[in-house]
Amino acid sequence: MTERMQERHDPYLWLEEVEGEEALTWVRSHNEITQSALCDAAFDADKKALYEISTRPDNIPFITRRRGLLYNFWQDAAHVRGLWRRTTMDEYRKPDPSWETVLDIDELARAQGRIGSGRAAARSSRSSAMVW
Repeated sequence: MTERMQERHDPYLWLEEVEGEEALTWVRSHNEITQSALCDAAFDADKKALYEISTRPDNIPFITRRRGLLYNFWQDAAHVRGLWRRTTMDEYRKPDPSWETVLDIDELARAQGRIGSGRAAARSSRSSAMVW
C-alpha cells in the first residue's frame, strides 16, 4: 500500500508552500469568491458584535486543568490572537487572579512576521500541542 501511495501524484502539493506566491494567489482568489458570497453588512455586524463580546475584560476565563495548574486561552483587545496562560487553583479563586503567560501569540506573530494563528492539541495523550 505504501508503494501505491508513493506512486500517486498529488495535484495540490504546491499548496504545501503556504507562503509561496502561487499558493497565496490561489488562496486570495478563493477568499474573494467566498467573501463576495457570504460577507455582507449583516455578517460584518455579527462579526463586530462577537468580537466585542469575546474581548470584554470581564469575561470569565474558561480553564483546563493540567498537572495541578489551570490553563486558559485568553483573548481581549490587547491580545487579539490570544494568550496561553496559567495559574493555580488558589489564585484562580481570587477576585482578580494573577496569571503567568505561557505563550503570547500576538508577540510570537510579530516576532515571526506572521498574521495567522491557531491551536490544536492531541486529545488522546494530552501531552502535545501545536500552535501556529
